[in-house]
Amino acid sequence: MAPSLGQAFVCRAGMVLVLVAVVVLLGWQFDVAVLRSVLPGANSMKPLTAVTFLLAGLALLNRGSRLPVPALGRLLSGLVAGAGAMSLAAYVLGFTLASDGWYPDPEALATDRIPGRMSAVTATGFVVLGSLGLLPDRRPWWQLQQVLAFLVLAIAMFALASYGYQASVRETQPDFTPVAIHTALLFLVGALAWLGSQPPQGLMRVVHARGLGGVVARRLLLPALLLPSLLGLFARVAGDWLSWSTTTVVSMLALVSGGAMAWLIWWVALLLDRLEGERAQVVALHGESHTDALTGLPNRRAFDEAIAGLVHGRREHDRSFSLLMLDLDRFKDYNDAHGHLAGDEVLRRSAGLLRCALRPGDLPARYGGEEFGVLLPDTGVDEATRVAERIVQSFHEEAWPGRAVTISIGVAAAGREEAAAGVVGRADRALYAAKIAGRDRVASAEQPPAA
Repeated sequence: MAPSLGQAFVCRAGMVLVLVAVVVLLGWQFDVAVLRSVLPGANSMKPLTAVTFLLAGLALLNRGSRLPVPALGRLLSGLVAGAGAMSLAAYVLGFTLASDGWYPDPEALATDRIPGRMSAVTATGFVVLGSLGLLPDRRPWWQLQQVLAFLVLAIAMFALASYGYQASVRETQPDFTPVAIHTALLFLVGALAWLGSQPPQGLMRVVHARGLGGVVARRLLLPALLLPSLLGLFARVAGDWLSWSTTTVVSMLALVSGGAMAWLIWWVALLLDRLEGERAQVVALHGESHTDALTGLPNRRAFDEAIAGLVHGRREHDRSFSLLMLDLDRFKDYNDAHGHLAGDEVLRRSAGLLRCALRPGDLPARYGGEEFGVLLPDTGVDEATRVAERIVQSFHEEAWPGRAVTISIGVAAAGREEAAAGVVGRADRALYAAKIAGRDRVASAEQPPAA
């Protein structure tokens, strides 16, 4: 799988799809209506839809695992796309699917729909969702994957938002969107999981950016996407469960949407204020005496001061942090073969890759020679390892002058009472272990000594 910000989220999303699909199938098997439709009076998820979501969830679990099997992922995604395509073909050509007769479906008969058949909108969503896993997981296909994921997201948001409109016309018109509410929600989760698994390329570059735009995008994009859907669900629940009139529903929607927008603005204001404070601290570290002239990164002096502050925060406020020690593999050989000017360019590019891979609050520094250090505040060893693996992958993808350049990384999480020298020493030993194991890899340090 390509390096990503959300490997854990991809796995959790896959588990949600699998769990909901199993519950729905149990609802059909034992004729429990609430397991099929979630909300009273709402559309049921069809059995074939549940089976297809089960396959999609397994595809996400495979994608988010530490050792994904590409062939299995393509097989599962092909089955997802195939189920959607077969359903669309059945609508166009007029033939019957075997799944149409799996279970009695009086709800479909009452609305003149084909029993057991997923809607054309749902089938289209599955064709697009399955296509995500069939595309090659490399450049230049990432951008197309992102476009398809946004298309699935649009289908989900349309279906969810439609419930709000239906709340105002339900007395005169039947539901015009035959997409079950949990079908729409699972499409939403699946689309977000695919977007979260994408590397910092194409449309996802801004989400991964370490600047202000990236921070705002990571904090506010999801609430902004969910707000219309949540308002639609609020309208549906208010109309169906509380028996509110259309006028009352519309008035409450206006009130809630205004409050939600005010909350988002307030949240952005707080975020910008905090970021400005952090930016002022970062600027203070960029003075001439704290900056490496070649790479533009903080130098060893700035690194030592920063880690001392983090150690103090660890002891006084129990704020965790992790350290990465990085070393360019066989850099002396590179200098000998290509000259010191080419070596200087490699160091500058390495610094740029570190900046792109890290968050605004992280601190990369040139520790000395071809060695770098990265401080990761409020980060445990698992997340630090994922950051390190993303850095190693970024070195693989860089077009280096002369020959490929790789990097070895040692990871250490600070102990509760551990001194700065202890953290650095353990990270150094992990780096040495990565070198011994063959270079171009990440190694984690032993646990810190007990306090």
